[in-house]
Amino acid sequence: MKVVSVLLSFIITILYCTGLSATHYQSSRIERYAINTPRVVENNLSSLTRHLIRPLDDDYDKAKMIAFWIASHINYDKYLYNESGVTRLSKRHKQQSPEELLKSRVGICGEFAALFEAMCRIAGIHASIVTGYAYPAKYRLRRKEKINAAHAWNYFLYQGKKVYVDTTFMAGGTTSPSRRLTEMSHKRALKEVLHDNKHKSQVNAFDAYYFDFNYKDEIRDTRYKHEEK
Repeated sequence: MKVVSVLLSFIITILYCTGLSATHYQSSRIERYAINTPRVVENNLSSLTRHLIRPLDDDYDKAKMIAFWIASHINYDKYLYNESGVTRLSKRHKQQSPEELLKSRVGICGEFAALFEAMCRIAGIHASIVTGYAYPAKYRLRRKEKINAAHAWNYFLYQGKKVYVDTTFMAGGTTSPSRRLTEMSHKRALKEVLHDNKHKSQVNAFDAYYFDFNYKDEIRDTRYKHEEK
């Protein structure tokens, strides 16, 4: 019995030292792999997704890898839709496809969600887009305010349960975060992102909280609220 106990302890120590848990890769290893993605594989969704999931066997880890890559490489377009509720979206605005977002590296929530869904599909993971509202939990939304709080995020199925992911809230990169948001500065920021992306892979800091979050804990932890339609 003592030998078995010692053997189990040894196996657990080895798993810990190699960065693996009993079920999942450590987030730090996934983050490091996602950030170090070679630029050459980022030209299309299929090659990118295949590269990201290559070292992984578990769908939860694969979805996390995809979310971490999106959050660290795609920038949020504050000019089109910013946190103060000012929206410059017009009826003429055409949502980018996942392929177009991969090229531009700048988008809004619906485009982030569509990209996550598309990459999960390539990885063989069932993912869907959730539409609703996201806003400070202390507010009560009226009809007009709901327009400005409109939001999109995702869930994917893992072991029969929905796991919620918001890559927009995870993302650390924004266009012109410290500049006055004008049409001219917006165009300049888009050019800068494209220029940078041609020479190296864009990498931004990101917040992992919104991978596998739940609506109840979110209100307590962040004072923010996601509400489905």
